[in-house]
Amino acid sequence: MDYSKGTDSEVNMDSIQLVASLLICYPEFSKITLDSKSKAIIMELSVKEAPDQETMAAGEDFIVDSLKLYHSLEYTRGAKFAFFYQDFALHIYRDLDTFSHGEVGLLLSLLKDKFGAIIISDDNRDADEELLATQAEMIDHRIRFLKENRIPESMVGVREEGRVMVYDHDLL
Repeated sequence: MDYSKGTDSEVNMDSIQLVASLLICYPEFSKITLDSKSKAIIMELSVKEAPDQETMAAGEDFIVDSLKLYHSLEYTRGAKFAFFYQDFALHIYRDLDTFSHGEVGLLLSLLKDKFGAIIISDDNRDADEELLATQAEMIDHRIRFLKENRIPESMVGVREEGRVMVYDHDLL
């Protein structure tokens, strides 16, 4: 399938759908930003309290080392990654060109292992399993499509009380 011929409207719709799908499928994320200027995705997990410096340093080392190994196994070169704490949230910055859906699950497992006691998750017990499966299947397609196209507008998606909302980032 040729992903390189998307119109701005199609790319914007896929941007919105990717942000929404990630928030729907992964209740640990409180906010996701798709940055058109740096062609990056920034994923945020809200936390109850700030991690102490030692825990943060150990967690960062563990996550960075694990991602390096994952990228090596997946033959991914040139990945841009950052992980930091700010304003009661753990932030993960990833360039979209080397980002993959498989990496999302790995990142969340690592983060829950190191910071699970302080991560705030939207526990939606009434989640529609069929909807989740459909959204998860489409994430890979949307990532591939966005890798091949210029993202015309930045998007930000937030989770609030079981709802997902996506906005044009430039309007905020």
